[in-house]
Amino acid sequence: MRKSTLAILGAVLLAGASAARADVHQIGSVNVSNDHFTDVSWEHFEGAVERLQFVATGDTLDCAHISVTYRDGTTLKVFEGVMLKDSIKTVTFPQGDSRMRHVDFACKARTVDGARIELSAVSEGWDARQWAREPHVTTREDSVVISR
Repeated sequence: MRKSTLAILGAVLLAGASAARADVHQIGSVNVSNDHFTDVSWEHFEGAVERLQFVATGDTLDCAHISVTYRDGTTLKVFEGVMLKDSIKTVTFPQGDSRMRHVDFACKARTVDGARIELSAVSEGWDARQWAREPHVTTREDSVVISR
């Protein structure tokens, strides 16, 4: 009984120590229009990501989707809907399930042209060489590419 109690206590302390080392890293932000969806793709997620955070800045945003594509090619839609102005949408990944290739989203502002969506990650082992360099941004209007 005493050994199992010590083992449980040790596991809890180890988990707490791991969580304490996690840091929030601002990855970047993108302007989104109010007259069409802005499609964005961020790549180079090589580190262990615990959570992604999306912040709607400047206006309420309508998001057609926020999707994560893992290294094995599996894509999972993690959010669809409204992000109120200055709200934070957090996507949490189960331990060991954060091997992502890229994050894609399509959002547009409700009223203000030039509203922003900011992306940050909570992770361990930050290595700027491994993370999102410049996003691949494509804007579309009625399924027609406007800019790349």
